[in-house]
Amino acid sequence: MFNRNVFLSIILMFIVLSLHAQERRYTRLKGYYRAYQATNSMLSYFVDGMMEFYIPLSDSTVEASEGKKGSLFVERKFLGERRRKAPKANGDDTFVRISLPNLERQTLLESINGEEYSTRNNGDVYRWADKCGRITKDRQKINGKAETVTTIEMDELIGQPKHEIDMSQLRMYGIVARMTQFDESESYLSDNTLFASQKHQTFFAHYRGEDDDDRIDVWSEFYVSDRMTISESELKRIRKEKNHVWTFSIPAIVPPLDKAVAEAWTKMVEY
Repeated sequence: MFNRNVFLSIILMFIVLSLHAQERRYTRLKGYYRAYQATNSMLSYFVDGMMEFYIPLSDSTVEASEGKKGSLFVERKFLGERRRKAPKANGDDTFVRISLPNLERQTLLESINGEEYSTRNNGDVYRWADKCGRITKDRQKINGKAETVTTIEMDELIGQPKHEIDMSQLRMYGIVARMTQFDESESYLSDNTLFASQKHQTFFAHYRGEDDDDRIDVWSEFYVSDRMTISESELKRIRKEKNHVWTFSIPAIVPPLDKAVAEAWTKMVEY
């Protein structure tokens, strides 16, 4: 009887280990984000905080089937946030909200290896025949360690008529808008892991019933402060956790704001 129980225990252990090995695995990125808006060149909204992203690993046995039905974007969770606005701003931060960091499953580094793109020896990136980006490398000190950081900068409106996109989806908010600039960049450490993601978008927009457009510039940034690999069961547990601590401190890896933006930030109020 004893030997039989030992045998069953060993079988169950192997079953559990096998099921665990087949679980989808994720890279869990934790970091600081900030998104801020200038309306007609005046800083009007500023949102920052901490968030996490959960990116399916490419060696996951079920990634392909999941990708067919899943979003282009990976799952994210907000851990802390503060919101500030210019005293005279009306509180409509729609453009900041739609521009909060939202990583895609495929990084820029992976996307430029597709048939749509080609690269030149000097670092230029072409989408078909049009120059759309650039790859640069520089040395940075990150967490006390010197790293070679590769940055890919892309103009996402190359090839669009008039170099702009109609933003019809914003009409649900009573806004008529078009996007005339969409510059995106991602930076990677020496092992090609994502370190930072940045976007700058420009819109010309007005509310229905108005005649004149405002120029809306939005900058969106995300900086990775911690990373680890987790299983699907761990992600399910994380999803259920409620975040009770919304305070945060800005990690040392985050570069300082432009002086003009930092000065304007001190004159803003919470909302």
